[in-house]
Parts: sequence; C-alpha cells; structure tokens
Amino acid sequence: MKIAFFSECEYTPGVLKADMRKAVRFALKYKNLKTGDPYEVSVIFTDEKGIREINNNYRHIDRATDVISFAFADGVGAEYAPYLLGDIFICTDVVASHAEKYGTTFEEEMIFMVVHGILHLLGFDHHKAAERTRMREAETVVMKQIFPQWKGRGEE
Repeated sequence: MKIAFFSECEYTPGVLKADMRKAVRFALKYKNLKTGDPYEVSVIFTDEKGIREINNNYRHIDRATDVISFAFADGVGAEYAPYLLGDIFICTDVVASHAEKYGTTFEEEMIFMVVHGILHLLGFDHHKAAERTRMREAETVVMKQIFPQWKGRGEE
C-alpha cells in the first residue's frame, strides 16, 4: 500500500502520517480488502482558496469544504482501479475550524478527514439517510481503532 502526501499550503502532517496510514489500512480492512495489495492513494493538504477552487471547478460550488475525494474508479484512471484508489484533498483551514466547532482536537479532525475521504474512495456516500448511517458507522469503527475514546463529531 502506498500513500503519498502532498501539501499545497504551509501544513505538513509530520507525526500524523503514521496515524493517517493506519486510518487507510483500517478502512481497507473494514471493507474486507487486503492491506498487502498494492493500493495507492494521495492525500493533498490545501487551504481555503485551494479547496474553493476545486469545489468551483468540479462541483460548481463556490465555498470551502473540509474534504473532497476523487475516486479513480469514477473517471480518469479507471483502467487502473481498483488499486489506484484516488486523491483526497483536505482543507487544513476548515479542519481547524471544525475541530473547534465539534470539540475535537485538530489531530482527531485531520484523521477523521482521511477516514471520511478514503471511505468515499471505497464507495461509501452520505447523500441519503441509509447511506449516511452506513458511512457514519464505518467512520466510527475506523476512528475508534486509532482513538479509542472517539465518540463521533455529530451531524453537520
């Protein structure tokens, strides 16, 4: 399994890389996928301007969000799926404000964004109530493996 980290802003994950790698491994296991297989995912850290631009270009939404995932199975690169899972863009500015809003630490919120993003790459969604319940359950199971005290962050 290969996880590449890139930063388009001042943030660098440092010691969080280990927990981010664990988050991806635990999510793959949750989906009953072998972590020894050559899966690849990129995690890109950006700021509000960067994520807003991505939202504008690909979702036609003019606002900053916390995370956006692009699964290769859904478009360009599909011929290499399932091993090339996709890209996860995380806005560190929004993550910081969400940590304060939800009463989590910045570290917990960053890991949660990786979990949320990888679950999207693995086919989870949250647009309908049943999908949202399934995704929240998966997020909680994976997060508790890294942060046993995790109680969730509530609905947005």
